[in-house]
Amino acid sequence: MISADARFLYAANRLHDSIAWFAIGEGGILTFVGEEWTRGDYPRSFNIAPTGNYLYSCNQRADGITSYRINRETGALSFVGQYTAVGTPRLLSSLLRHRISLGLPGSG
Repeated sequence: MISADARFLYAANRLHDSIAWFAIGEGGILTFVGEEWTRGDYPRSFNIAPTGNYLYSCNQRADGITSYRINRETGALSFVGQYTAVGTPRLLSSLLRHRISLGLPGSG
C-alpha cells in the first residue's frame, strides 16, 4: 500500500509478522527504511486511515487488530498501545469508518 503522499510503500510480511516500509525514490526506486512487529500472528491485511496518520493491521491468526501512528516525515510506524480483539480479522476496508465503535485510535 502506498501512502497518500506517495513517499512510502508499506508491505505486510506474514512469515515474519511485520510490516515493512520503503521510501519511494525518483523513478519509483524503493529503498528499505524499516519494519515494525505486528504484535500478532499472520498480518493478513492492513489499511491506512484516510488522514494518513494511522495504520491498522489485521493479525488473522492472533485474533486482533493492532494500531500504529505513522510518522509522516520518515514513514516509521509506532505502536500506539492499542490491540483490539477481533476474531480472525481478514479485511479492514470498511472497518475504518467504524473506528469509534471498535475503540480504535482516532484518525485526526
